[in-house]
Amino acid sequence: MNRLAGTFALEAKLAWRYGIVAIAAVLAVLWTGLLLALPVSGTQAVVPFLLFLDTAGFGALFAVGLLMFERVEGTAAARAVTPVSPREGALVRVGVLSLPVVAMAVPMIVVAAPDGRLWGALGYATAGVALTSVLLVAVCLGVGARTRTVQGALLATAPAIAPLIALPVMHLAGVVQAPWLWAVPTTSGAEMINRGLTGQVGTPEGLGGGIALLYAVGCAVAVCWWAGRRSDPEVAAVQHGRGRRAPTKSHPLDTASGPHQGANLRPDRAGARHLARTRRWGHPLMGLARYELVGVGRDPLLVTVALAPLPLALLLRWAWPPLVEYLRSTHGFDPAPHTPAVFGALVLLHIPVMVGAVVALRVAEDIDDRILLVLRVSPLSLTAYFVFRTGTACLIALVGLTIAVPLSGLAPTMSPGLVTAVVLAALFAPLVVLATAAFASNKVEALVVIKAVAAVSALAPVLAWVLPTPWWSPLLALPPAWSLLALPGYPGDTAPSPVILLGGLVTAAAAALALGRRIRSRLQRWPGG
Repeated sequence: MNRLAGTFALEAKLAWRYGIVAIAAVLAVLWTGLLLALPVSGTQAVVPFLLFLDTAGFGALFAVGLLMFERVEGTAAARAVTPVSPREGALVRVGVLSLPVVAMAVPMIVVAAPDGRLWGALGYATAGVALTSVLLVAVCLGVGARTRTVQGALLATAPAIAPLIALPVMHLAGVVQAPWLWAVPTTSGAEMINRGLTGQVGTPEGLGGGIALLYAVGCAVAVCWWAGRRSDPEVAAVQHGRGRRAPTKSHPLDTASGPHQGANLRPDRAGARHLARTRRWGHPLMGLARYELVGVGRDPLLVTVALAPLPLALLLRWAWPPLVEYLRSTHGFDPAPHTPAVFGALVLLHIPVMVGAVVALRVAEDIDDRILLVLRVSPLSLTAYFVFRTGTACLIALVGLTIAVPLSGLAPTMSPGLVTAVVLAALFAPLVVLATAAFASNKVEALVVIKAVAAVSALAPVLAWVLPTPWWSPLLALPPAWSLLALPGYPGDTAPSPVILLGGLVTAAAAALALGRRIRSRLQRWPGG
């Protein structure tokens, strides 16, 4: 028992140190405030989806980050000589990452609970959130145990997580009501959330509901056991060199070998050959671009995200009309007049955040792999490196928006304002990269920053839409808010497009300059940066 208490205390300290608890508190305040700002019908229609899609999955993202970061730092190997077994460690981590989820859900449930049903709502919905969180965190821990990078872990967990999220969402929306849905254990969690907040009871009822709940709990226990088994140090030793740091991807600037690649700065033959190729290509930036283009298969997550805008746009085009009709007929809430806010949150700003997050994780891995240390003695400067990373993010985001905006069916008609909005939104992707590098020292902190930026991208369109003048004006300090002003229905849609474009460019440039100065200052202080 003492070793479990010690392990729990250590995991809690890690969650506190790396900002996981802080970002959970911030998101709880933001989402609760948003629910208070919505009309009652809108709150009860939105909150089950918000709790299931965002809150319940909060810990799953950080489970992957902690796993990869510990592998780089050697913590996983050190834990193998402690009395704590892998299964106990996995179980404790699942519990620690699920506690902030429950704490986030409580205030949201309180403000959304129907009159006279507060305690029932708290009981059902909190249990549903906790059950869903345990399942998702355990699945991510188990799948991520066999991967070597954050990008690889995210790509590997996506096929496992997708049905656990998509099918219960279809159940919540009433799109699919079939007995086989209960074979997906997260459906029981979604049903408990919905039952507590709306009072509506889906199938199965009575004894069938109890059986489905027991089945979901059994699945949660089994998945936790499986995640602990996958985290066994003997299994990890086969893939990761028995306690040594996992081999990382080769990099054009990495001219050393050993457990901390790049730290010794000893040139080898591969580094000499790369230097010769770089000279033939002229500027070192061109050599880095050539390396990235030739080795695009080494980062499949970036390729996946680059292709994601097309299916995302088609999904919104197909799903939005029936969702509008469902909310109107079931909850008495008509979201059609709020389409510009939905477009801003799910298309205009969501795509740049996706692209920027993937590139930012690549930068975080380069920092952990001591690649930025090599820049100090390489032909490629730190400025050129970040110009390449941010330029890549901006270009991919711009292409993705160009594809998704007209296909989504949510965008207004083509106009100079819409073009301005797309251009300014694309500039948000490089700012995500810079913000992550400026405030994150490792992969876990990078995920915390990305989660905060994603919350801003989701809240800014809603707040700019619902807040009266002049209460929305402080949002202009945020670069993504300028892209919203050019859309019809937003407060600034009467301003000329060139004025909005100039204001957005100035705000983005100021933010980039401030973040760049912070990045340079931090990297100069980091021993391994």
